[in-house]
Amino acid sequence: MPVASRVMQYLNRQGLAYQQLHHDRVGTLEAAIEVAKVVQDEVAVAEILVDAKGVVMSITPLGKKMDLERLNKMTHRNLQRIAQHQADRLFKDCEPGSHPPVAKAYGVHAICDETLFSREQIYIQSGSHTTLLRLTKDCFQQMMGNALKMSVCVCEQVADAAAGNDNSLQEVDIKERLNRLYRLPPMPTVAARILQITQDIDASVDDLAKVIEQDPSLTAQVLRQAASALYGYRGEIKTIKDAVARVLGFERVSQIALSIAASKAFDLPKDGPLGLRNFWKHAMHCSLLVQRLAFHVPDKRVDPGVAYLAGLLHNFGLLLLGHLFKPEFGMLNKLAASEPYTELSSLEKQVLGMGSAKELVGVGHGQLGAILLEKWQLPEEITATAAHHQEKDYEGEHQDYVALIQLANCLLKELELGDDLMPDDPIVYTRRLGIDADIAFEVFEQLKQSSATLTDLAAGM
Repeated sequence: MPVASRVMQYLNRQGLAYQQLHHDRVGTLEAAIEVAKVVQDEVAVAEILVDAKGVVMSITPLGKKMDLERLNKMTHRNLQRIAQHQADRLFKDCEPGSHPPVAKAYGVHAICDETLFSREQIYIQSGSHTTLLRLTKDCFQQMMGNALKMSVCVCEQVADAAAGNDNSLQEVDIKERLNRLYRLPPMPTVAARILQITQDIDASVDDLAKVIEQDPSLTAQVLRQAASALYGYRGEIKTIKDAVARVLGFERVSQIALSIAASKAFDLPKDGPLGLRNFWKHAMHCSLLVQRLAFHVPDKRVDPGVAYLAGLLHNFGLLLLGHLFKPEFGMLNKLAASEPYTELSSLEKQVLGMGSAKELVGVGHGQLGAILLEKWQLPEEITATAAHHQEKDYEGEHQDYVALIQLANCLLKELELGDDLMPDDPIVYTRRLGIDADIAFEVFEQLKQSSATLTDLAAGM
């Protein structure tokens, strides 16, 4: 159903007119408004707040949040935010992550930002990831009814920085500039569906297979992976279900399919050290290496499956760089070929200081990739490795995943794979992770035996 049952019943009973805007299935509201060509300032979103007195729905423009400190002072409450999966329990008739800002339909009080009442029209989530609802100014005001109207909103990114999250004010500024100046690509539909399935604890192999099999080229690539010598399966693999059940497993299939499908958002040249051929060759080697190394990190501080996905996606910023700034990327590709022993971060600063990219001078592909992956709602471990894998002394949340990527990239220089060939010391990263250096070298030697197979698989991606 494109509209949640409670929302439809409430709007119909109140006689409130609304228009349904159907669009391709996507995984985030940002992607939905992108494909539906909706203005962000006209989108109202819901966030669930809780304290000892009960539940409150905060309704704000997309990209902003209630300033909880000010809100609590003004209302004499102690409201706190809850996680999305917890909020999903309130919206039982909705798809996970789609929370319509219709408080009365769900029997809770609402606090609404005053700025929304000046809009001539308002768009809201419907409870489905395939439909938005449009309401006129009058209908939206009627729907808000007795909602407490206040003006205590702050920019979402600034709120996160003030709350002490990992994003520095500099990173917030980068996000704002990037979003203001450029149109970031939405996650491709198939990738968004795969991501949604991986986040659904009730999803089955059949659900995953149905999505992947909608894309013949993606299906062929996953089957090719399962049939490769890398996994040593000698039987016949005819379907995605065979690949999952007999060889790769649900997690590996979903990760491979997600990364391949997501990469289709970009149009990049194939040749050169930063071209698509080398991108996938590096990604295939790095993902398998970090997964194997992860098993040797003490105290189970990292998840090998998450490490594998981080290895696949940590360089997605290069794809975004090439997508947004084709002339600069072409120059960077040539410089990387002529100066392989110069750190790529140094070359990026030179190139991004020219032409249309000068607003982002000093921003490496790591930060660019993290901004995109965060927009696409990838796990924090994945965005952290993308953001910080070029920072040799990085300390912070998810630093073990970052160090794993750095160790793998350091070792892969021997195979002339990675951002650059600037010599690095793997012992620095083995000590940071608490991995015995001899074991790390042994794992790498074993990977080298599969290098030809990995290269062949990458060539078909």
